[in-house]
Amino acid sequence: MADTIWVDNIKKIVFQAMEATDPCDVIAGTVVKEYPVEIQISQKTILNRNQILLTEQFMEHTEIMDIPGIGEVAVTVKNTLKSGDHVLLIQKKGGQQFVAIGKW
Repeated sequence: MADTIWVDNIKKIVFQAMEATDPCDVIAGTVVKEYPVEIQISQKTILNRNQILLTEQFMEHTEIMDIPGIGEVAVTVKNTLKSGDHVLLIQKKGGQQFVAIGKW
């Protein structure tokens, strides 16, 4: 019985520590400008390019693909953010930087 109480107390401590640190926030935004990219996250807040970290999936880049019967082919992926795109962002803890992680 004492072990169960001890484990429950540890769980509470860990949960409280996680809540206190609040590692990140997930925020929805809308692209309002394509180049340089700007994303609106509230009526008053528009993020500029310096605040937004874009992963490769949101930049034009080249992928090498192996196509059966043809071989390796270089393909340019043009998946940049466009005005009106809805994006999901993760806000870096305590800062004004945001990572774009997806769009819908």
